[in-house]
Amino acid sequence: MTKEENFAILAEVMRNKSIITTIITLVIAFFLAAYVQPSFFNDKVERLDELTPFSIERRVKEVDFELGLDLQGGAHLVYLADLTGVEEREVNERMRALRDLIERRVDHFGIGEPLVQVRGDRLIVELPGVRDQEEAIEQIGETPFLEFKIARPEEELMKIEEKRTEVESFLSKGIDEITDEDKELLEENVENWELSLEDQFISVGLTGRFLRGATVNFNQVTGQPLVSLDFDREGGEILHQITKDNVGRSIATYLDDEIIQVATIQEEISGGQAQISGNLDVQEARDLARNLQIGALPVPIELLSQRSIGPALGQRSLSQSVQAGILGFLAVIVFICFYYKMLGVLASISLIVYMIFVLSVFKLLPVTMTLSGIAGFVLSIGMAIDANILIFARFREEMKEGKNFKKAFESGFSRAWPSIRDGNLTTLIVAMILFFVSTSFVQGFATVLIIGIVISVFVAMVVTRSLMGSFLGGKLAEIKKLWL
Repeated sequence: MTKEENFAILAEVMRNKSIITTIITLVIAFFLAAYVQPSFFNDKVERLDELTPFSIERRVKEVDFELGLDLQGGAHLVYLADLTGVEEREVNERMRALRDLIERRVDHFGIGEPLVQVRGDRLIVELPGVRDQEEAIEQIGETPFLEFKIARPEEELMKIEEKRTEVESFLSKGIDEITDEDKELLEENVENWELSLEDQFISVGLTGRFLRGATVNFNQVTGQPLVSLDFDREGGEILHQITKDNVGRSIATYLDDEIIQVATIQEEISGGQAQISGNLDVQEARDLARNLQIGALPVPIELLSQRSIGPALGQRSLSQSVQAGILGFLAVIVFICFYYKMLGVLASISLIVYMIFVLSVFKLLPVTMTLSGIAGFVLSIGMAIDANILIFARFREEMKEGKNFKKAFESGFSRAWPSIRDGNLTTLIVAMILFFVSTSFVQGFATVLIIGIVISVFVAMVVTRSLMGSFLGGKLAEIKKLWL
């Protein structure tokens, strides 16, 4: 067998493999396109169903893209966490616990794709699609702050009581009625008057952050409802140590800084079990158990600001972003087809496949699309064609040197691969750094960019390669004007 015959057979084998790969890729792209745009596909199926005697029951399930706050509107809430008394080494842990609990709470009430993030002592909550801000605030804010406190030593209680008597006698009013003007007056006339405002109970570190569960039970003697608390291992150890060291002293249960129960420690409590009785009716006990079960806050929070983003603004932003994406896509297609001719047509097909794959991944994960994410997607369209341009440039160089289509094809891909690999790898590293160390706004951009980079390399080295390989040994491959 001659060298030319071997060459022809090898080219035919490569061509057949490329054709099979191309067909498989396009079939997959077709079904993914139906997943990306199910309404269009289903509409065509319904029309086909009407024109044929056969009943076509198959329909593509319609799954919407997840849109962020800036695209579909919603509520933007900022809370301030009260970290008073929290040791500096515990601040990060408390704030992470607070974030996790708020996420669990908004999930419990069916708020889709919430974004909860911590910035110092502030908690930022974004609730896409929420129209009733007040209801959202109520749902988040009704989570109680649970804390157990021990009565101060007797001598400290006596000093506080004496100072309160002195202050009340001086002002002729109760402690609870003191105003800012009264405080200025006390500052000038009563020494150490602040002692009168001290709580009779002191914190001992046992809060709702250690709570594992809460259920409603009833006192077997009185029939009164009570809430049984189950603490985790660390909380159980703290409860055991507190009750062991303070037998005979009073312990108060605070809920949102209000005393709901005061009891006397009769004996040490082991096993991490405690009860809240107080003056609760059945419904109050159930509500309390539910709220505590969902998550007692590790630190109190206060709403600092709230902002509503209307759906009209989001829809306008989305419409403008989609238009920008379409214009960017068309501009790339026109340039690549004009400059690279037949190669440009193949690159355009690859780019369409790329967009279908990327949008499918956005739905499958799902990726919450924001304005920054759409900007990343539009940018990735230009970057996706970059790998093709490197391949085409190498391919053209080989063709101009007089090599045939097959040799130029193999050399073009092998020589372009190191540049494609290194260029995309460095961009991928930067995108991952942006994702892990930046704010949510930039994270959306980085997420889309990472997905785009990975898929663009796959499309260039598989889809574009198979499309070009389909021409190996064919008559069109011999027409150099199509390729140069």
